[in-house]
Amino acid sequence: MAKKILKKKTKNNLKIWSSVFIMLIGVFLIFVVGIPLLQMLWGTIGVHIDYSEGERVGTIVKFSEKGLIWKTWEGDMVVRSGYISYGDFWQFSIDNSDPNKEKLVEAIWDAFKTGQTVQVRYEQKAGAVPWRGKTSYFIKEVRPFED
Repeated sequence: MAKKILKKKTKNNLKIWSSVFIMLIGVFLIFVVGIPLLQMLWGTIGVHIDYSEGERVGTIVKFSEKGLIWKTWEGDMVVRSGYISYGDFWQFSIDNSDPNKEKLVEAIWDAFKTGQTVQVRYEQKAGAVPWRGKTSYFIKEVRPFED
């Protein structure tokens, strides 16, 4: 009789532990596969939704083409307020699907090489995808800043 009860307890423990193991695998898969999949899905939808637009003034301190699979143009700008550059770095991208991409790259590259203060007009999208740009801030126009 004691062997029968012990066998039943062992069987129940095995069921409980296998259930816990399956739930842990499920949670792991949700975090490892599900969340990045949802982010990619939202990025694909959100990159077509305008979130905001505006202008910023500053000096381009970093500009490069980067990416392992999709090469995109990414940059950093030290934002300026009035006559003071206050050290706030703003990251931006140039949209790979922008018809003016080459002109924008050239204008940003020139401003970077000369250290010229520029005023940029940008559009912020609700999402981002790696084949269009790393950030959700896409430069649309670059012009020299005149005090």
